[in-house]
Amino acid sequence: MTEYEIFSLDVRDKRCPMTTVYVRTRLDSMTSGQKLRVLIKGEEPKRNVSTAVRALGHQIIDETHVQEDSGFYCLLIVKS
Repeated sequence: MTEYEIFSLDVRDKRCPMTTVYVRTRLDSMTSGQKLRVLIKGEEPKRNVSTAVRALGHQIIDETHVQEDSGFYCLLIVKS
């Protein structure tokens, strides 16, 4: 894997706090500088994952509302 590859994780079918657990587990398996694209459903899971990711020292470089009607979000995270 190169540092330019972007990993993906879809947790739209998970509920809090499992959304955060899955994201943290995936980030723990990555190396510094790699990027992770996370698909999330709902405002609360997005907020919880964002808070946890930042508390761990990682950076969210993009946050997109993917589908207005469905409440899907996409976070692009860079591992610290």
